[in-house]
Amino acid sequence: MRRLLLVSLALLLVMGGCRKKVDSKLWNGGKEVPVAQVYQKGLTYLSDGKYAKARQYFQLIIDNAANSKEFSKAKLGIADAEFFDLERGAGDALADYESFLVYFPRNEDAPYAQYMVGMCYYSQISTPDRDQSFSHQAIEAFEKLRQKYPLSPYSKLSEEKIKACWQRLAEHEFDVGVFYYKARSYLASSGRFEYLLDHYLSYLNDQEKEETYYYYGRSQFEMTRYDKAARYYRLLLKEFPKTLYHDQVSAELADIESGKLEKEKKEKIDKFLKEHNIKIKPNKKPGETEKKDPAGK
Repeated sequence: MRRLLLVSLALLLVMGGCRKKVDSKLWNGGKEVPVAQVYQKGLTYLSDGKYAKARQYFQLIIDNAANSKEFSKAKLGIADAEFFDLERGAGDALADYESFLVYFPRNEDAPYAQYMVGMCYYSQISTPDRDQSFSHQAIEAFEKLRQKYPLSPYSKLSEEKIKACWQRLAEHEFDVGVFYYKARSYLASSGRFEYLLDHYLSYLNDQEKEETYYYYGRSQFEMTRYDKAARYYRLLLKEFPKTLYHDQVSAELADIESGKLEKEKKEKIDKFLKEHNIKIKPNKKPGETEKKDPAGK
């Protein structure tokens, strides 16, 4: 048994030694060709925009020279040839960039591969009125690059792309909010603009910020939430004194501050309750116990 184990161990060591052997040449067209030469040929086709031809040369290395120093670069070359090929695109390239990172996480080209994972998502981001799943995925990929390879020059490039993604998400929330507002769905529009103000305010340009204050304030106004409407009307007039909405907002703000609207609101509520014979019990004060009927009722 011990002899068998020793023989097995010896075989493993021999096989391991074979795997470490570096491939310097491969068979192509019936003759031996240096792997480096094949790789350079693939790069030439890639830079010339002949992506299908470039993939053929890189694939020769992957299929026949797995132990060569060009192997990892050939895997990356195939991913690039897919990404920049309009007939293939980011969807095909994504799996190859991710595969590269699985096999070569510490390779000098790993930061570039991680950056291109982000670019695969980034290049598929839709217009602001469409679903923004790719924006979120791009941010996640670029943030991963910044965490794993903070000193890489691609980390700096990722910061710019992350900012652009957040701006697109802000545009999306803004457009959806305006859509709900124009559809008179004020509760939905209010929710969108509130989320926009809480999460994306710094990514809005001046016009979007001005209109966000306006639409959010108006949504609150239409729902008779006058205190909150007044807050954003004042903010709008302060930050954008020449706003196109100045006259409308000023007039509505004056009505709110005069107490006129709150009074009308209360009168409408009281009238509704009376017409429908609805009685509302007053709220008990903290610590107050309910008085019992002397008759026990």
